[in-house]
Amino acid sequence: MDNTIEKLADLYVWGLPLVIMHRTRALHCSWLGQGVLWHRKELATARDRTVVAPNNDTLYSTGWYDLSCGDLRLDVPPMDHPDRYWSVMLLDAFTHVAYVSRRLYGVNGASVVLTYDPSVEQNHAIAADKIAIGTPTVWVLGRTLVDGPEDLDQVGAIQEKITVTAPSNHPSDPTGGPPGRPDEVHTAGALFFDELRQALKIDPPADWHPRLTSEQQDLLDNGAASETLEAGVSLGHSRVQDMGSGFDKFKNGWGTRSNGTQFGDDINLRANCAQFTLAGHHRVENAAYGALQDKTGEPLDGSHPLTLHFPPEEEPSAKAFWSLTVYEPDMFFYDNPLDRHSIGDRTPGLKHNADGLKIIIGGNRPEDISNWLPAPAGPYRIHLRIYEGRQAVVDATWFPPSLRRS
Repeated sequence: MDNTIEKLADLYVWGLPLVIMHRTRALHCSWLGQGVLWHRKELATARDRTVVAPNNDTLYSTGWYDLSCGDLRLDVPPMDHPDRYWSVMLLDAFTHVAYVSRRLYGVNGASVVLTYDPSVEQNHAIAADKIAIGTPTVWVLGRTLVDGPEDLDQVGAIQEKITVTAPSNHPSDPTGGPPGRPDEVHTAGALFFDELRQALKIDPPADWHPRLTSEQQDLLDNGAASETLEAGVSLGHSRVQDMGSGFDKFKNGWGTRSNGTQFGDDINLRANCAQFTLAGHHRVENAAYGALQDKTGEPLDGSHPLTLHFPPEEEPSAKAFWSLTVYEPDMFFYDNPLDRHSIGDRTPGLKHNADGLKIIIGGNRPEDISNWLPAPAGPYRIHLRIYEGRQAVVDATWFPPSLRRS
């Protein structure tokens, strides 16, 4: 294969998270505006198609800011009770994650300054009064736990007190929309590299972010024939797709990313996460497991019901909560008559018996739907999330049991 195409594929993979973030920013800011923290008042549904792999357990707060205008101040109010999970994820333009969350700051409120400093990599293990962000663009993404429909008003009142104060010169007008869907960047073909060049003018990588090679930089600066550029994008996209879920540890038919979204210098994993689970978590905050097959080795197919059986005292070990979610193959919610997208330890009416907890996934609607999670009559994906998991979850030595044919 032409060595130039290989280098362009490497460049595509390196730049994909940045371009996805800029497209997501343009999409959100085209209807929310810039520099505004918007609070969603309803849980995500199958109609939401802007961010892949959403959860159905928390209300989102979201806003995009430009730190080149000056520092921001993030304020979170005290929670109404100690079991109220909350987190504010801070993503730079290359999807590096920092947190202001219950795990670090407790439930008595927090006030933190966000500043642009590409020389400092954030320490994720401490609660700090000032957090350095590696690019001018920062996505502020909050999650506040909801305990059922009757809890929405209470959570809404909490959300209104989560604020980001920006400098007076920060722009607030809506922007133009993106040139295409954030999850379909590869369809831009050769124009991908134009998008990447423009994004880098706004958000150069932090000093500690993996650098482009001199050959890659030369290709970005000087380009190549259109068909060669398109071939590079096609090859790069194939590499990201070929990683599948990006899991690196496996047991009982489930896979997980042992480091979550703490990528280090792994450019391939970063691109894969941006493509399939944008704004994913560090394991210490939220560990995610994906089912790859049932106990017999067959792929997931909602035509056949599966049972997930947790024996007594063996449910997922979480300091906050856990949740099991079904997605279509594209990682958006499955539209079903129950409007039930997830089931977990807080699901009203969930039934336990003498031999533990049994959750039925897919198949025809049973007479008793208490422990039933609908799934498409065909391929689907299912993820188990454990928020503030205990050590066996964080270090990925604990796995869910196998899915069995009912």
